Amino acid sequence: MKDLRRCSGVWCRVPGGGAEYSLFRRKFRLNAAAELRILVSADSRYQLYLDGTLLGRGPVRGDLEHYHFEQYRRRLPEGEHLLCAEVLHWRDEMLAPWSEVHYSAAFLLLGECGEVELSSGKEWKCLADASRSSRRWSEAWSENSVIPVGPMEEYDASRSPGRWKESGYEDSSWLVPESLARPCFPELCRADPPSRWKLRESGIPQMRSEKIRIASVLSGKDDSVRISSDGVFQAALPAGRRTVLLDLGRYYTHVFRFRGIGGRGRVRIAYGEALFKNGEKSADRGPVPGGRIGGKGYADRILLAGGETAFSPFWYRSGRYVELEFELTEGGSVELSFEFLAYPLNLRAEWRSPEDPVLERIFETAWHTARCCAHEHYEDCPYWEQMQYAGDTRIQALISYIGSGDGRLGRQAIRQFDESRIGGGLPMSRCPSNFRQIIPAFSLFWIMMIDDYYSFFGDAEVIREHWSGIRAVLDFFENHREESGLIGPVEGWNFSDWVPGWPEGRSNRGEALPETLLNLLYAECCRLAESFAAVVPGGEESVYRERRRRVLAAVNRLCYSEKDHLYTDVPGRPWFSQHGNAWAVLAGAAEGKRAAQAADGIMRDPRLSPCSLYFSFYLLELMRRLNRRADFRELLKRWESILDQGYTTFPECPWKETRSDCHAWSAGVFYQLLKFQSVNRKEKSE
Repeated sequence: MKDLRRCSGVWCRVPGGGAEYSLFRRKFRLNAAAELRILVSADSRYQLYLDGTLLGRGPVRGDLEHYHFEQYRRRLPEGEHLLCAEVLHWRDEMLAPWSEVHYSAAFLLLGECGEVELSSGKEWKCLADASRSSRRWSEAWSENSVIPVGPMEEYDASRSPGRWKESGYEDSSWLVPESLARPCFPELCRADPPSRWKLRESGIPQMRSEKIRIASVLSGKDDSVRISSDGVFQAALPAGRRTVLLDLGRYYTHVFRFRGIGGRGRVRIAYGEALFKNGEKSADRGPVPGGRIGGKGYADRILLAGGETAFSPFWYRSGRYVELEFELTEGGSVELSFEFLAYPLNLRAEWRSPEDPVLERIFETAWHTARCCAHEHYEDCPYWEQMQYAGDTRIQALISYIGSGDGRLGRQAIRQFDESRIGGGLPMSRCPSNFRQIIPAFSLFWIMMIDDYYSFFGDAEVIREHWSGIRAVLDFFENHREESGLIGPVEGWNFSDWVPGWPEGRSNRGEALPETLLNLLYAECCRLAESFAAVVPGGEESVYRERRRRVLAAVNRLCYSEKDHLYTDVPGRPWFSQHGNAWAVLAGAAEGKRAAQAADGIMRDPRLSPCSLYFSFYLLELMRRLNRRADFRELLKRWESILDQGYTTFPECPWKETRSDCHAWSAGVFYQLLKFQSVNRKEKSE
């Protein structure tokens, strides 16, 4: 069978420098049934159609050194067929999502169907799509800032190319694509690469869509507006201004399909995580009377031109609420449907708690939160950033492993962080990303991710592949060891958690002092490296054993208060936190009586700076390991109170002003509930 990488196709684009939105078509005829085999990529994104039906989206996010393609196979019958692609290129770097790295507008397809060569080139037709454009943030919402997600879109129906995805469409006026360069597959390239995109196959499946049934119309409803029996919004609207607020019933990452017949004017479609009243975000995340999204939610815009209109955005939108603002000079009918789009995680784990049913709600909400933050990679939050951070991702991957048994997204993340390492040896704190950022502690959570994957799947290759990166990270911290034995302050953003009184999330309160927490995380990773070394030739277990011994000894000597029976956040200062005392036990500095005293302090001493929902994952880990059942249940009240506020996903921080209402680092309770349940079952069986 022919290796598709050796097909003769080229990267190509619309002549004249490439359009922001462009369309590609390739008609072909089969004289007999045959198998379609193609690989596809684009800069920046594509949506691929076969005979008018969506075949796939891509490419999976990466960077230019690790740029992805997807492969597709389908058995096709004899007759006429049509391949089509919509391609979006982020021309303005200030508009492009931070989690994507690109170079130039381009489209690539390599492949064949039977004896028909289909690779992109002169047999294709292309056209700049003048009907779509990206909206600047100053137009898309009222906030005076730019956020890391991709921009919203504007669709002008008067400039639509028509039914271009249909086989009978007349494309004689379309252009022949401009050839750019041959594709580069590093394993086949032995000299200078012929193009900037170094291609490798995506290792994850396509995102999955599931139909959403709109729950209700909250405002703007009359006889002209209805929700159909299958959950679709339908309206027959006269000319004039009108606002309609929809409640999807819970938070989703969704794509919508807008269809209109007739009508002239503008439609603004805004998305909100929460509703606002009198300019303030509602503390009750449910459908509060009089609530609006207004300018507080970012929005797409559709310009109706009196005929048929069909539009769907290139990327998903987020939130629970959708607000439609109509300004029509001529009436028409509208239909709007929604689909939940996410990575295809299939829940296999079960949690039952008939004696304490709120735990089942916590479990289900945490799973839904994790799903809303998993697409082409793990994401911290879907509304504001869509960035894959190592501290968040460690927890997200554990949820995937224990909940579904699927390790592909976690394995991809481990590799991407290793590939992001720059001078000094530390991986970026978030990747893929076109804005570099280093959070030193997140490098240590990356090492823990490797151990997590190995523990779940028993694949020692993950250790061997990333051993040099593991050593580089640990050597970086070791090079910052002070004479005292502690790892001293290190460069970068030393974020630990969003805690009141911690400037920029730093446990040393912004002072140039060694952080106890960072030392404990380092000690734990030295322990893991000692165990990793056993499966790597020449691994030198003793080196990491000694490093761990020295740092734990220094922590116990300099960061423990005999008076308070607690660990301080920095040596010599009366600053205490739940974070440092939890990790003192988890990393092995505190044992026996000291461990019990640390746990008591965490639960009962108000002097300790509290963990957010994110870092409470490690508090639950501590109580589970110490088998403190009552304390474990007491900690769960943090999530219970979130449900009482009307949330349908868990937020970034447990307070009204929290930025993000859906943040996967707060979903770690899912993992801990299942682990706690397994301990209970084991004890009962014994």
